[in-house]
Amino acid sequence: MHFLIVLVAIIALESYGQMAFLQRDGWLQTWHRKLSELSMFQRSSILKLLAFVLVPVIVLYLIILQLANSGYGLLVFILELGVLLYSFGRGDISAQIELLKSDIERNDLQAAYHDAAVFNIAHRSSSAESSSDLYQELIAALPYRIFERRFAAVFWFFILGAPAALAYRLLALHGDMALADGGDQEGQESAAEDATAVEPQANSCQSTASTALWLLEWLPVRFLALTLGLVGSFAHATEPLKELIFCPRTSTADLLRRCVTGALGDIYRPQIDAAEDGISEESAVSDNAAGLALISEMVALFTRAMMGWLVVIALLVMLS
Repeated sequence: MHFLIVLVAIIALESYGQMAFLQRDGWLQTWHRKLSELSMFQRSSILKLLAFVLVPVIVLYLIILQLANSGYGLLVFILELGVLLYSFGRGDISAQIELLKSDIERNDLQAAYHDAAVFNIAHRSSSAESSSDLYQELIAALPYRIFERRFAAVFWFFILGAPAALAYRLLALHGDMALADGGDQEGQESAAEDATAVEPQANSCQSTASTALWLLEWLPVRFLALTLGLVGSFAHATEPLKELIFCPRTSTADLLRRCVTGALGDIYRPQIDAAEDGISEESAVSDNAAGLALISEMVALFTRAMMGWLVVIALLVMLS
C-alpha cells in the first residue's frame, strides 16, 4: 500500500505543483508558540524540540494504529496519503524554477537573483551579487531544495511510514519557526540588551533542530547520491560519496552539491567549476544558454533519480 500512496502523491504533486490546501502550518505555528511560552521548555531546547516533533508524531501513529485495528483500511490510506502530501516541502518548486529560467532568458538578472533566493539554504536570504554568484548559489542550493521537498519525505515514508515522514517535515519547519519567533521577539523589545538575551536560546534551539535534521537526512541523501550516480555519470558522482560517506561534518547540501556536479558529467563541468571558482565569468556563467542548460539538466537528473526510486520501491514490494 505504501508504494501506491507514494505513486499517487508524486503524481498529484507533479500535476498540481503544490498542496497548499493541505500544507497549512497555522496549527503548527500555534503549537510552537504554546511550547515557547512554557517555562520548562524555555530552559531546555532539547525538551522543546522533542515535544514539538514527538507529540504530533505519536498522536498520528496512535490514530493510524486504531484505524488499522478497526478495519478502516480506506481511511488509513487517505490519512497516510494526506500526511505524505503534507510532509512534502512548501511551495511549487517546478513553477519557481520555470520563473527563474524565464528571467534568465530575458536577461533580467536582478529578477533572477530574487527568484533564486527561495532556493537558498540560509533561510531564503540570497547573497548573489553577480551572474557567477547566481549560478554558484543555484548549484549549491537547488539540489538540496529538491531533495528536502520530495526525496527525504518519500524515503522515510516508505521505510517507517507516515509518522516518520511527518517527523522529518516538522524538523525542517522548526528552524524557520524558531527564527521567525526570534525575530518577532526582537522586534518587540525596545532595548538592545533584551533582544540579545533572547538570541542564545533561539540559537541553541535552532542548532539542536539542525543536528537532528542532519541525522534524519544522513541515510536518504546517501541513497540519493548513489542513485544520481546510476542515472548520471557514475564514476564522477560516487567519487565524493566514497570520500564523505561516513564524514560527520559534511552538510547534506554540500554532499549533494559535490555528487550532483559529478553526476552532470564533463559536458557541464567547465561551467560548474568556473562558477565555483568565480573566474572567467564572461566565458562561462554569464552565458545564459549554458546556465539554462545547467538548470534543466539538474532538474532532469533528479527526475530520473525519482523514477529510479519508484522502480526500486516497486521491485521491493513485489519481492516482499
